[in-house]
Amino acid sequence: MYAVKQLPEKIAGLKYRPSIEPGRSDDVDFYGEFYRPVPREFSVEDQRWLLHHLVQVPQARCIVEIGVQRNSLPDSSTGILIQHKPAHATYIGIDVEDKSHLDDPARRVFTVKADSSDRQAVFALMDRLGLPEIDFLFIDGWHSVSQCVRDWRYTDRLSAGGVVMLHDTNVHPGPVTLFDAIDEKRFEKVKYCTEGPDWGIAAITPLRPPEWR
Repeated sequence: MYAVKQLPEKIAGLKYRPSIEPGRSDDVDFYGEFYRPVPREFSVEDQRWLLHHLVQVPQARCIVEIGVQRNSLPDSSTGILIQHKPAHATYIGIDVEDKSHLDDPARRVFTVKADSSDRQAVFALMDRLGLPEIDFLFIDGWHSVSQCVRDWRYTDRLSAGGVVMLHDTNVHPGPVTLFDAIDEKRFEKVKYCTEGPDWGIAAITPLRPPEWR
């Protein structure tokens, strides 16, 4: 789908830094020519797999979502993560738009209005809340190659038993190339919803915790 260069930049958990330049920009979210009509942005199958992996981490204390969804809460990743998280877990949603209407400190729900590249702002909130690690990371923000690689670096604080999930792994350049670049010697990775009209979703889990770092 994309002509990918494998740059030798060392990034924890990746075999290489992917790039689709110079043929295409590493900063573009979507190119469009691979578009297939998709009836729902976050499909029923996407919802099912997200919930499936969320409940596999009952000990989760910190859930971070990059890209708070615009869809109605019951049918969105945001709604699933907030409604089905363990009661003791904290949800932190990161979005360039103000999503503070979702904030509910009593239920341990917080949002951060920021570009997800500003990891220090998110890590500072985690520190204030006494959360040293991320147990469940959902990446669904800007889908360019460069941004997805930056978002992957949130795994610097992924717990040994943590889970990373990527949305839009069928078409968008960032998730497609990032998934391929993830080191299979350190992570188990699987794509779901690869057939039919679906943007796709994937799950990534460390193979040999805590040595994967």
